[in-house]
Amino acid sequence: VEDVHFRRAWLTWEEIGWRTTAAALSDLAAMGARPLGALLAVALAPELETAVAESLAAGAGECLRRFDAVLLGGDLARSPGPAVVDVSVLGSVETPLSRAGARPGDEVWVTGWLGGAAAASAGWATGLEPDPRARRAFAGPVPRLSEVAWLKARATIHAAIDLSDGLAGDAGHIAAASDARLVLERDRVPLHEVLDEFTDRSVATRIAVAGGEDYELLVTAESGRLDATRREFETVFGIPLTKIGRVEPGHGVTWVDESGSEVVLPAGGFDHFSD
Repeated sequence: VEDVHFRRAWLTWEEIGWRTTAAALSDLAAMGARPLGALLAVALAPELETAVAESLAAGAGECLRRFDAVLLGGDLARSPGPAVVDVSVLGSVETPLSRAGARPGDEVWVTGWLGGAAAASAGWATGLEPDPRARRAFAGPVPRLSEVAWLKARATIHAAIDLSDGLAGDAGHIAAASDARLVLERDRVPLHEVLDEFTDRSVATRIAVAGGEDYELLVTAESGRLDATRREFETVFGIPLTKIGRVEPGHGVTWVDESGSEVVLPAGGFDHFSD
């Protein structure tokens, strides 16, 4: 939805098409599914030209081809207000992953780096042009479809979620669905290179934890299983695989520092209906 998920001043229409499609495909990655195709429905204000719809479709099509899926159809309509781009994806999986499988004793792992997209949107929100590296993270998220298939083939993944609303909030979703407690280590959170340059690491960590729209994967796995394959994963995919915590009996998300002492970090991520 325009002015909720994107702004015309921030991205090209082709980038908006890619980003919307990648976000939808990321939900398939969170379930360990293989993408098949997508339906693209677009509602545009009358002042927008036909070229806008073509650019949106081009961005969506490029993303689908990248991940071996096809555009199955869709709809184009007039909107009296903001532009709306709706992508419905179809996938296939025999045993889907869910948020509800985390077990005490599991380790908590995350793919990639966090906070780049949030750093970009924070820059735009203050009227500044973001660092090009942060802008790329926001405009071109990569759904971790190949990565989750690789992980499932080598370890027992008990629960998974894609990080769309922020690490803090999405970890809370796993904790609630699994009726378990996630203990996460603040200093292990893999910061995007833009945040790594912040002089105040506490600010950088808060952006990475609460910002959202990274579309990386948070998974819980049987203890010790991913340690042996982490280096191979990083060689194959060129992104880090980081152990950031553990699952214990209890409820909610607890943050600790390197000494094991509890610390306070944002409790939740983005919420469409909050104040």
